[in-house]
Amino acid sequence: MMLLRTLVLERSGQDAPVNGALLCGFAVAQTDSNFLVYSLDEEIEPGNSRVYIAALRKKLDRYFLGGVESKEDLQVAMQVFKQILMMAAASGTKTGAVLESSIPFHFIDLKGCKLPPARPEDHHSMMIKKALVMKVITLGMSAPTLPVIESASLIVPSIRFSSQMVAPPRTTTSPKAAEQPVSEPVVPQPLDSPVATTQAPEPAEPSAPPARLEPREPAPHKLPAKMEHASMVEVDSTLTSLAKVAQELAQQKLAVIEREEILEQWQARLEQEQSALDKKGVELEQHATQLQNQTLEVGRKAEKLALALSQVSGMRERLQGVLLELDHALDGQG
Repeated sequence: MMLLRTLVLERSGQDAPVNGALLCGFAVAQTDSNFLVYSLDEEIEPGNSRVYIAALRKKLDRYFLGGVESKEDLQVAMQVFKQILMMAAASGTKTGAVLESSIPFHFIDLKGCKLPPARPEDHHSMMIKKALVMKVITLGMSAPTLPVIESASLIVPSIRFSSQMVAPPRTTTSPKAAEQPVSEPVVPQPLDSPVATTQAPEPAEPSAPPARLEPREPAPHKLPAKMEHASMVEVDSTLTSLAKVAQELAQQKLAVIEREEILEQWQARLEQEQSALDKKGVELEQHATQLQNQTLEVGRKAEKLALALSQVSGMRERLQGVLLELDHALDGQG
């Protein structure tokens, strides 16, 4: 399960970093690439939200975030994300999402990884239905995951100390040439309902101004090693704290689920006991009715017995009278 977490992002013109909510991460074996999708909670228009796709690379337990430089890789990433949106939109329904042509992929396990800060300006952006954002997060948290695809090529890390610094793109040239990358802005493309076309935008004509055109400044000189180490320690500490918070939230959620299961068990037990009590009550009512009938029968027999006793008493009195008269008669004759 992939825990809900945040990304530390640096925006141009802002001194303080901002947090982005991670929607999902996935790997595509076809291009041997990993991708992250995140949101800054930007509502472009009513009902639509902007999300970003970034490339994720891993080398020797180190993670690197950057833009998707290859047009082919971007098209593949967009197509896979369209599949994820279709799966998220179909979640909870009886019929699942079926795509005519699907690209094999798997969600990646980002639990415990430390992601460096990144710039949204370096990443491809698009618009999706705002209602799908939480569905994608839920899908990413519940879907099975596999490890991140590690990069076999040399990766030159880029440590940012200013919002004006640009992340180095992936390149197939020599390591020396990779130290001077230039990232081109990508025009955001909206997605239709529930998702729009996932084709990467075509290069704009020379006369058409690109969206969010910003001047590119040369990267500043590398700061001393002590400052680099201090910055990395601070970033690692922040990411570790966020991971702990996410883990605590997950544990709290599990505790709530366990309490709900216990309450359901108690509810079922109470219902069983109530059913037994109801059955016992019916039996007691039947027994009480039987006792009442027996009491009435005993009462009738007692009345008959009392009547018989009264008759016997009368007969005894009459017999005593007869015996007394007989004694008098016998005395007269004597």
